[in-house]
Amino acid sequence: MIEANRQSEEKEERIIEIEIERLRPFKEHPFQVKDDKEMFLLQESIEKYGILNPLIVRPVPDGYYEIISGHRRKHAAEKLGYRKVPVIIRVLSEDDSFLSMVDSNLHRERICAEICEA
Repeated sequence: MIEANRQSEEKEERIIEIEIERLRPFKEHPFQVKDDKEMFLLQESIEKYGILNPLIVRPVPDGYYEIISGHRRKHAAEKLGYRKVPVIIRVLSEDDSFLSMVDSNLHRERICAEICEA
């Protein structure tokens, strides 16, 4: 039954645009957002193609959203003067949020490592 509910929730997900000022970083986010070469390349990509993958966020009190995945995209968009970014809103527990955030960052690091080795 839980799996059926999860699938119906996922089917209802949609991409919307949210004002950047309504986004909050994940509490105790263990990964750093740096203004390095990778950030410069991300900014170039966003400038040329837009934000191709929406941020994943979860609602928190007072009408704000906590970023689960997309801290770097948000930072790059801010630097480029974006006022809104595309997001997918997911209702997640604290534990599920942390697991999703770590998983998405580890996945990104694996992809970067594979590209750099090629």
